[in-house]
Amino acid sequence: MNRRTFITAAAALPVAVATPPAARASVTLDPSRDIGRIHPWLYGHFLEHVERVVYGGVFEPGSKFADQEGMRRDVIDAIKEMGGARIARWPGGNFVSYYRWKDGIGPREKRPRRFDVVWGQQESNQFGTDEYLSLCRKLECDPFITVNMGTGGRDEACEWVEYCRHSKRQPPVKVWGLGNEHFGPWQVGHYTAEEYGHKAQQYGQFMRVVAPDIELVGVGDTSPAWNEGVLRKCGETIDWLTIHLYGHRHFLDGADDYDSTVASPELFYRDMKAMADQLEQYEANSKRKRPIRISLEEWNGRHFKTNAGNSRSPGLVRESPRNIVDALFVAGVFNACHRLASRVAMSNYVFITNAHGPLFVSPEGLVKSAVFDVFRLYATRMQAVAMAADVRAESFAGTVKWSRGEERVTVSRLDVSATRSEDGRRISLALINRHKHDGCRVALDCKGRRIAPGGVLHTLHASDLAAVNTVADPKRVRSTTSELSGLIQSVDLPAHSVNILELSVF
Repeated sequence: MNRRTFITAAAALPVAVATPPAARASVTLDPSRDIGRIHPWLYGHFLEHVERVVYGGVFEPGSKFADQEGMRRDVIDAIKEMGGARIARWPGGNFVSYYRWKDGIGPREKRPRRFDVVWGQQESNQFGTDEYLSLCRKLECDPFITVNMGTGGRDEACEWVEYCRHSKRQPPVKVWGLGNEHFGPWQVGHYTAEEYGHKAQQYGQFMRVVAPDIELVGVGDTSPAWNEGVLRKCGETIDWLTIHLYGHRHFLDGADDYDSTVASPELFYRDMKAMADQLEQYEANSKRKRPIRISLEEWNGRHFKTNAGNSRSPGLVRESPRNIVDALFVAGVFNACHRLASRVAMSNYVFITNAHGPLFVSPEGLVKSAVFDVFRLYATRMQAVAMAADVRAESFAGTVKWSRGEERVTVSRLDVSATRSEDGRRISLALINRHKHDGCRVALDCKGRRIAPGGVLHTLHASDLAAVNTVADPKRVRSTTSELSGLIQSVDLPAHSVNILELSVF
C-alpha cells in the first residue's frame, strides 16, 4: 500500500483548493549547515514618546483596563500572547536626544511638564524610568535604555546608569544605547562620524565605570563612511552597531505597491549584509576579542499618503491599519535576519502599539493587527538555530520604494527561513508565498535526514489584500493551524501567505 501523502495548506482553510497550485518551487534543507543561533532579542520592540505609543498605548492611568500603576493589563496580556516583547527599547528614538530623564522620576504629581521640540508636543513625564522598568518586569522582557547624547552630558548618562543599578529597581538594565541617529541633521545633536565616535567612546568608558558589565550600542548607518569613522573612534568600546531601515507603502493613495512591499526585505538583507561584511573586515584588523553584533534597532513598513502627516513627518500615516501585505513584509524582514543570524542578533520593531504596531489600542479595548500573528508565530514556533536552505522558485523584478528612494531588485516568489532545534530533531520552516494571485506547491527535501510522518502547519492568509482587523471584526486576518498526517513530501501554500511548517526529522 502506498502511504505517500501530499499535504496541502488548503486543509487549514475553510474551503479546499479544487485545482493544483499554479506555481512550483522546491526547498532543500541541510541541517549540517548552520548559519547561527537566533537570539531571542531578534523579536524585540520599541517604545517612544510619540503620538499614542506610550500614553494611550501601554500606559493609560484611569482606564478601566489599567492596573494600579497605570499599565494597560489587556495590552500586557496581548504582548505576552504575541510571544513577549523580548527586549524593549526606550525612550527613543529622536525623542531621547532632548529628554531629561530626571524629569520622569519621583512622585508623579511633582514631575514637570516639558515642551518636546523633537515632536512638537507636551511631555507630561508621567511615564518615566520607574514606570518603564515596571512595564519590563510585567512583560518579563529585557530593558534597553538609550541615553541622551544630544542635549545630555556624560554625567547625566552615568547618573542614569547608577540610578538603574539601585538594588530595588528590577529588572537590571544591561543594554544601553549611545544616542540615536546622530548622522542626521534632523537629530538634536548632529555630528560627524568622528565627533560622534569620540563622544560615544567617552560616554561608554565612564558608564562602564559605574556598571562594568553593561553592553553598549553604538550608532551605525547604511553609510560605510559613517561606520568607518565610528569604528575608528569607538570600535573597541561598543558591543553593538545599529542600523535603521524602513519600507515605504503608498497604497493609501491608490497605488498598487504589492510587489514593492513584499520585495523590500531583500534590500534590508543587502544593507545588513554589507554592514556585517564591513564589521568582519574591521575586526580582522582590530584588537577586539568578541565580534560586534548588529542591531536592527528601528524598522517597519511605513504608510504614506499625499498631504497627510505633519511638518516633521510629511505624508506619514502612523496609525493606518496593517493588512496581509504588511504581514508578508514583516515576515520577510525576519527571514532576512535569520539568514544573517551569526551577526544580526537584535531588532526593535517600530512601534509595539498603535503607530505601525501589531496592537491598536483605544479606550474601549484593543485590536490585534494583521502583523500580530507574524510576531507570535516567529517568536514561539521558530527554532533556536538558523540553518541553510536552498530554494528553487520563480523570481520577479520590481521597483522598491523605501527610505532611500526607489531601487530595482530581483527576488524569489518563495521566501524561506529554516531553523532547527538544539538537538536537531525538530525543524521549523517559515515559507512566504509572495505570489499575489497564485498558490504554490513546494517540494521538500531534508538532505541526509528523513522527515518523520506528520507535522503542524500554521497559515496566515486573507483572500482580500485590503482586509484589516477591526473592533467589529477582530479575526478577519488571523492565522489557522492544521495537524498534518502522513509522509510530507510537499506542501501547498495559498497566494500571498505566511506559513510556518513544523516537522520532526530522524
